[in-house]
Amino acid sequence: MSHRKERKENDCLNCGAVVYGKFCHICGQENIEPKESFWNLFTHFVYDITHFDGKFFSTVKLLILKPGFLSREYINGRRNSYLNPIRMYVFTSAFFFIFFFSVYKTDNYVKGDGKKATAAEVIKSLQKKKVKLEEKLSDASILPTVKKELLAQYAVLQSDLLLLRSDSTKIDSVKTTLNNVLVNIGGKSANFKTPEAYDSAQLALHPDKRDGWVNNILNKKNIELQAKYGNDGRTFLKIVFDKFMHTFPQLLFISLPVFALMLKLIYFRRKNFYYGDHGIYAVHVYCAMFIIIFVQMILSKLEALPSFDWISYPLAVSFIYMFWYIYKSMRNFYQQSRLKTILKYFFLFWIYTMMMSLLFIIFFTISIFTIK
Repeated sequence: MSHRKERKENDCLNCGAVVYGKFCHICGQENIEPKESFWNLFTHFVYDITHFDGKFFSTVKLLILKPGFLSREYINGRRNSYLNPIRMYVFTSAFFFIFFFSVYKTDNYVKGDGKKATAAEVIKSLQKKKVKLEEKLSDASILPTVKKELLAQYAVLQSDLLLLRSDSTKIDSVKTTLNNVLVNIGGKSANFKTPEAYDSAQLALHPDKRDGWVNNILNKKNIELQAKYGNDGRTFLKIVFDKFMHTFPQLLFISLPVFALMLKLIYFRRKNFYYGDHGIYAVHVYCAMFIIIFVQMILSKLEALPSFDWISYPLAVSFIYMFWYIYKSMRNFYQQSRLKTILKYFFLFWIYTMMMSLLFIIFFTISIFTIK
């Protein structure tokens, strides 16, 4: 509802019908003055986003302090007094991730002392690589194409060793790749400098001995990344983690309907609960988790400040409350006994952990393969 002045005239400006009361009974338009100030425009914007007139904050209060209550109210048809669950999800998730990405940077997770390797350390790494190459070259069953690639690598490695032993300041001129960027299956990609060389070697093999399509894709991607990042694994990890962290909103959005499906399967005997009802409950749980985790992030930042050691106690309470919240919301929403709710709670926790682990692996893999 708008906070602007009501018109004295009783004709609807939208459809022309006679208005009885504040709203037109034909089209529903509010009978208010069409002219508005900038302040009215601004406050209208705030009201539309947050329902600042009280609905937003009263809904959040009930969401956090009365687990499962809002979901129960919604499926019982009592909805007008509370903020719509979808609007709440959009607002809370947007606010949460804006704060999250502004506070938590990739550098917090990709550690490194920033120190450059010494000449002695590089020589030691080159010596280890030399021994491995000699072992591979001694294999009589090695393909000619692969042997050619290995001999080329061996020649470069020998040249690098001679260079560093004669002048230890030439570390940046070393051409040998010391570490693989990706952990590749079988380690075959380490023998090739280009995807084309790898493909040629694969074609020379008997079809039964060639890599499968998964290994083929992984090995070629590893070759591409190795050529681009070389020994700079820290930069590679920083880019991957940055891309991965920015997929969190999509990851959680995809997990939400899956979470609702899990609830549907766990409560399959409750025929009065439709999939949409489980979805509304899932949305409310996710919104509550956004708010609780947001509070935890604030507390963790305060804890790092001097004289704020006592923050660790409310922080610990918030973690306990987060897990208790899900149990209590399940009990209040589905209205089953404590024993049934506890059993289903732990089963849900287990399958949800499995699902999120799978999604993390999928999204992390996508992050790697979308690096240009």
